[in-house]
Amino acid sequence: MSYELTHYALRQAGFEALARQQYQSYLEAHQALLTEAAESEGIRWTAPVPLLARYLNAVLDGLTLCWLVDRNSEDSRGVLRLTGEHLLTFAEKKD
Repeated sequence: MSYELTHYALRQAGFEALARQQYQSYLEAHQALLTEAAESEGIRWTAPVPLLARYLNAVLDGLTLCWLVDRNSEDSRGVLRLTGEHLLTFAEKKD
């Protein structure tokens, strides 16, 4: 539903700011998640957290739309695993 509301807001004059606010809150949540994960695991990200947050958001958006089309939960879980594995390539232990 949020995906549809975003598209609707972008198509309606005067509502574009709502879509921007929605995605800004997603990016902030993903940045907070990545920051908390790094702190709790004693790592640092080798790529900027805002960029990783945008990457994560893009994957989740695409995965959501794909799942809405094909309802393939098994492959969707596989994509989430791959995404987690890929994110870990940007993690290194703190000294």
